[in-house]
Amino acid sequence: MNGLIPERKVLTLGTVAMDVILESNQLPQNDGFALVEGEHLVPGGSCSNVSVALQKLGATVFQAGQIGDDHLGQVFAADLKANGVNTEFLKVKKGGTTLHTYIITAPEGQHCIFANLGDAVNTLKAEDLPEHVLDGISCFYTDMFSPDAALWLAREARRRDIPVVYNMQCVPSFMAACGVSREELEEMLSLCTLFVAGREAFQELTGAQEPKSALAILNGRFNVKDGLIYTAGSEGAYWLREGKVLTQKAYPVPVVDTTGAGDCFCAGMVFDYYLRQRTPEESLAFAGAVAALKCTVKGPRSTTDLAMVEDFIHSQQND
Repeated sequence: MNGLIPERKVLTLGTVAMDVILESNQLPQNDGFALVEGEHLVPGGSCSNVSVALQKLGATVFQAGQIGDDHLGQVFAADLKANGVNTEFLKVKKGGTTLHTYIITAPEGQHCIFANLGDAVNTLKAEDLPEHVLDGISCFYTDMFSPDAALWLAREARRRDIPVVYNMQCVPSFMAACGVSREELEEMLSLCTLFVAGREAFQELTGAQEPKSALAILNGRFNVKDGLIYTAGSEGAYWLREGKVLTQKAYPVPVVDTTGAGDCFCAGMVFDYYLRQRTPEESLAFAGAVAALKCTVKGPRSTTDLAMVEDFIHSQQND
């Protein structure tokens, strides 16, 4: 099926944040210095990056989560609305502090991130969401921030046969520092329909350095219906599905900023595989293209619509 199915809706829940972007000529070394060449306040957060990317591709997106009623939260909510994302299920904590990050970027896509969790995002509970939150939803996406609410939604989604996409954006040890237990992570792994994670997360989960080995080990522990995807940055991505590993090389593009590329990859997968219902091979290539196009622009958010992605893929096939 080549077109978007009408009225397909995605519910997202997870990291909703404001990013302070510090542009530098190099990442700082221990006890060293680096000059800040630009400083910008940018709406971000891994989950909300996925929401905006999906909306730009043509999906109807409902962002769930919790922000504070501080200035950062107000700017964040206004930006989501400006991007067409429905904020009906985005809760505001009175007197709360919105999650925000400091992202240091350097040439050739290098970056590092410091996070201030605040007191809003991880305190959202299942009872804070209305019972109808999953009505009409075609796919549920989460990165496991707001773990109590995320697990409740995943259980309910599976009960209703709604696909659950879990993106382990942060390694388990960092998630534990954020208040998400290993038991909660493993329950989500048992509930999700598709699991996506990067090299560091797979290595910490399995101890394996090689992508196919890590995929095989984790697949032996959890029966994830649509498989597991290992994203490897400039090396591309690996999708273990039904006993077969599909591979997608990274597209050659001039890299400006890799921040948010993994989020855009996930948005591409949700959109192409679950909403357009295309083949795994087509969807993996599509997701890689969405991620590649993100790397060509500054900032954590996608600026790419469906026509741009399809034109890009067509151009790559003709090269």
